[in-house]
Amino acid sequence: MGESGLVDVLRGDAVGGWLQLPGSATAEVIGSVGFDVVCVDTQHGLIGSDALLPMLQALAATGTPSMVRVHWNEPSPITEALDRGAAGVVVPMVNSAAEAAAAASACRWPPRGTRSYGPTRHGFMTSAPADPVCAVMVESVAAVEAVSDIVAVDGVDAVFVGPSDLALSMGLPTSAQDGDADYDALLDTVVKACRARDMPVGIFCASAGHVQRFRELGFTYFFVRGDGALLAEMAAAELAASRPGGASALRRG
Repeated sequence: MGESGLVDVLRGDAVGGWLQLPGSATAEVIGSVGFDVVCVDTQHGLIGSDALLPMLQALAATGTPSMVRVHWNEPSPITEALDRGAAGVVVPMVNSAAEAAAAASACRWPPRGTRSYGPTRHGFMTSAPADPVCAVMVESVAAVEAVSDIVAVDGVDAVFVGPSDLALSMGLPTSAQDGDADYDALLDTVVKACRARDMPVGIFCASAGHVQRFRELGFTYFFVRGDGALLAEMAAAELAASRPGGASALRRG
């Protein structure tokens, strides 16, 4: 999927999956569910370089667009993710227009950027793939203060809020994302800056309830809890239902 196609997806109330466990089989399962996009998390996930390619291949086989959250705002991990076939990257801890420009430049070949051209996976193609989507993370008070300048940077296609880091940067517990007036005021600043440029604005969601809450605040795309959290929750529920009295309690419910 080209840049404009994925940007339109992110602009259109998209719900995305999130992968933190290495393995193409897991990627294939999550990719087959029907998410609008799936992000492979190489920052806080357990996914190393060797696991990334088969996971992106598995997602491609399901027809689900893929993004990669790189571990830092540096050219090397950005290039690695894109050369392996990601349709876009999520770049963490972008706190200024200059840092946003560095991320955007690393995503694009000259003359628009500084990405080195090496068509390893794309070598069988007759033409170069479309520019990838560059989504920058706004997850600090400093980033919110600079958000109008960040979204004005050429090559920045979307903003993605890290809700826990944003709360911590305010000196608040991560539970502020459940509802806090000062916290919501910062979110509103981000949403308005993106809306002024018709730019997708997303946020990580710890629950379906958070998706509904942040949708009401004006966000246009949402990544839900990762595969590990979903697996643990379902395993715990199945175990509880299988203990003595568990099945009858489910029937009574």
